[in-house]
Amino acid sequence: MQMPKTVRVFSPAKVNLHLEIGRRRPDGYHDAYSIMHALTLHDIVTMSLGDAPEASGLAVETSATCLGGVEALDVATEDNIATKAVRALAREFGRAADEKLVIAIEKRIPHAAGLGGGSSNAAAALMGACALWGLPSADARVERVAASLGADVPFFLRGGCVALSGRGDAFDHELVPMRRGLVVVRPDAGVSTAEAYRAFDEAADAGAAKEEAASASGPGMQTKAAMDDASSGTRDGSDLRLGVQAAYVTNAADVALFNNLAQASERVLPELSEIRAWLAAQPGVGISATGAPEVLLSGSGSATFAMVDDIASALAIVSAAKLKGWWARSCACSSAGVRVMPEERSSNLGAQKRAW
Repeated sequence: MQMPKTVRVFSPAKVNLHLEIGRRRPDGYHDAYSIMHALTLHDIVTMSLGDAPEASGLAVETSATCLGGVEALDVATEDNIATKAVRALAREFGRAADEKLVIAIEKRIPHAAGLGGGSSNAAAALMGACALWGLPSADARVERVAASLGADVPFFLRGGCVALSGRGDAFDHELVPMRRGLVVVRPDAGVSTAEAYRAFDEAADAGAAKEEAASASGPGMQTKAAMDDASSGTRDGSDLRLGVQAAYVTNAADVALFNNLAQASERVLPELSEIRAWLAAQPGVGISATGAPEVLLSGSGSATFAMVDDIASALAIVSAAKLKGWWARSCACSSAGVRVMPEERSSNLGAQKRAW
């Protein structure tokens, strides 16, 4: 079968519906339990394969064009995670052809936002390279390469809604995705994940971690099954009590929003608390079973999302957020991960973007 010379890959964003950070482990990582959901907000990664001089090996050229108000980043080709992804894949499969791979990324997902844009681009580059090189994308080696690139990268190969344990990178179980709209708002500044974790650890060292978990942005994980069984104990030897409860959830719609890293991120970037309070007060924002507004920081931020059930409310919130100088987009929960796009789908993408 003749391999394509150019592919376009759908590269979605994600939000964390649930993020519970536990104690720091001896290896420097933290125990974590996370439930991620893919979004319709996405980048497009276009990859083209061409010839290169003899004995030159794999040459890679990666560039990004930022659209929709996303701040531009000046990242050298070799520092781009998409470049690292295809080079790692070539090594894993022992590919040594003389060829040039050109990667062009249309960026609509802001960086340093907790939306997984870079990780998604890495997964998209892996998927696109598999298509160009005729490699089986379901091969375990592809997922192994993905895991080596970052904790979130394997999620994007799968998409939909997934619970993750360990340090937030070990597949726990899939959840049935939900079909709900949301608004994502981000200030000009991003949040360094390392800074957020440092602030979290400082609070823990001061004995404040338990208090923060109890007063996190969401009401805590309340599921429709086995709350009594989950009310005590730990998961995988960690101190993730709510992660035990989350293990019983099988539908994304049953996940109560929770993030015990949010207060640490708000200390790093105080504007996040303003955005959270502002979103919670907007008409049309969903209300949880406990009566709390369905508003949450995604991961370490700096993007905050609000669940919204009608598109008119979503568009009104987006317009109001932009007037305050914030980046804002309406989108929806999605069942898709990174996918090579058929040509006809690529050409119709503009029309599809306008719907939930």
